[in-house]
Parts: sequence; C-alpha cells; structure tokens
Amino acid sequence: MKLYSIISIIFISLLTLFVYINSNDTTTFIIFGEKITLLNAVWSAIFLSLFFIISYLYFVIQNFKIYLFKKSLKKDKENLIKNIESRVLYQEAKYPIKHLKEINSFIMMINGDKIEFQENETFPIFKELQNLQKNNEADLSKYKLSKNNPWILKLLEIKAKKGDIQATKELLKTPLKEEGVKLLTQNGDVKQILANNYEITKELILKNLDSNRLKELIEKSKLKNQEYIEIARKLYQTTTNPDTLLELFKSKKVAYIYLLIEYEMIDKAFEEAKENGVKLFEYYLLLRKAGIKIDIKEFINAKL
Repeated sequence: MKLYSIISIIFISLLTLFVYINSNDTTTFIIFGEKITLLNAVWSAIFLSLFFIISYLYFVIQNFKIYLFKKSLKKDKENLIKNIESRVLYQEAKYPIKHLKEINSFIMMINGDKIEFQENETFPIFKELQNLQKNNEADLSKYKLSKNNPWILKLLEIKAKKGDIQATKELLKTPLKEEGVKLLTQNGDVKQILANNYEITKELILKNLDSNRLKELIEKSKLKNQEYIEIARKLYQTTTNPDTLLELFKSKKVAYIYLLIEYEMIDKAFEEAKENGVKLFEYYLLLRKAGIKIDIKEFINAKL
C-alpha cells in the first residue's frame, strides 16, 4: 500500500503538471448547485485524487478481508491437526472447520490406523475405494494406475477370489504371485499349475484325486512325507486296484512303503524301507516280522 500511494502521488503530480504546462484553460462544473471554475490542471488533480482515495479505501477493505481470511484459515489448519489427532486416537473430531470442509470430510473417514472410505462429492474415487474395502469390484480404469499399484492388486485379488481366471493370471505377474498361485490351487486349475511349474500343495492334490493328471501332480510336487501319507491314505480308502495306487506313489518312497504295508506286502515293504533308508518303517517291519502287530497309523503318529 505504501508503494501504491507513492506511485499514485507521483503520477497525479506529473499528470497535473503536464496539463498545466500545455493548457491554462479553465472549466466550470456545477456541483451541488454551485458553479465552480478551476484550471483544467486543478480539475485533473482533483479527479485523480478522488480515484486514488476510493481505490486506496478499496484496497484497505480487501486487505482487511484477506487478513481475516488468513486468520480464519490458520485456525482451520490448527483445528484440522486436532481433528486428525482425535480420529487417529478413535475419538470424536469436534473442532469446527470454516473453510477447509472438504479436507475435514476426508479426515472424518479416519478411524485409528485405517481409513473407512465413504462417498464424497469432492473425491469421486472414494466410492470406488469403498467398494474395494468391502471386497467388491470397482472401476479404476480412468485413474491410469500402474499394474503394481496396491489398489489395482486389491482389485485383481478380489476378481481372482471370485474365480476370474484372467485376473488370477495377471496376479501371477505381480508382487502377489504367491496369492495367485494359492488361488489357482484353490480353484483346482491343474493345467495352469503344471504348465507354469507353480507350487503344488497337498490341498491341490486332494482336490484333484480324480484328475487324469494326478500322477503328474504327485511326481512334480515337493511335499512333506506326512502329507504324502495323508494323500495315500485318502486314496487307499477309495481305490480298489492296489497296482494302480502303488504306481501313483512309486516316486515317493515313504508313501509307497506305507501303501505296501497297508496291502500287507510286508517283504516288499521291508526291502524298500531298507534300500531307501526309511528307518521308521524298517523298525516297524522288523517288529512285524517278530510277530508284533501294531497298527501302522498309530505307529507313524505323524512323526514322518
């Protein structure tokens, strides 16, 4: 304002001087019924001075409004911080906000260490994020997010859990590959798992006991001995052809020996146990040979 006043005074003075130098004419105006005659230079100075006074008052009023706004804005910022602290601490956000209401509406969605998204006119994306939080699908296409963006991964995971094979395949190319493999396993997609050498779990095999690729699943799997025995025991209860079942587990010696014992092929079982160093079954079979019969299920007792 100080600079504006100085420049205005200089401008009015120079313009008045310019008019005075170039013209000594006078002009008469009737003001409030009175005729007033003055030099044109004087009239110029008066009108410019009036303009300066009015503009100066305008700027004073505007600056005062700006001052009040900044003061109110500062109070809003202080209250926003207090409201954030309250919401993070699971407390009610009770501090009033005058100007930054859109930001405060977002703060109200904070609940401890979580954000519970709600529909918001200022932030349309919140509706989609709310859907994702509720494990529903959402439209994120217009936001141009990277394929490894956490919200994109969340969306793929939701779709995959609903059985969307394409989404599951895309999940396999992301940091959530293990989750993708797990979902493939749950969905029993044997073809995809074998084609890509994904991890073969006990659950996958149990889910596909009637698959024509069961032998391949068993041979390519890397499970614990106890898990193979569980699978073999399950098949033993339903399979009527011993040769077929034994052939399935020929590469998994512990489960193979277990089945030989179940089928009372004691000599063959003892030979396999000794040859492959499966001491637990070797000791069990020595007891059997000595005439001591013990239930094989109780004997192994999940120790393998």
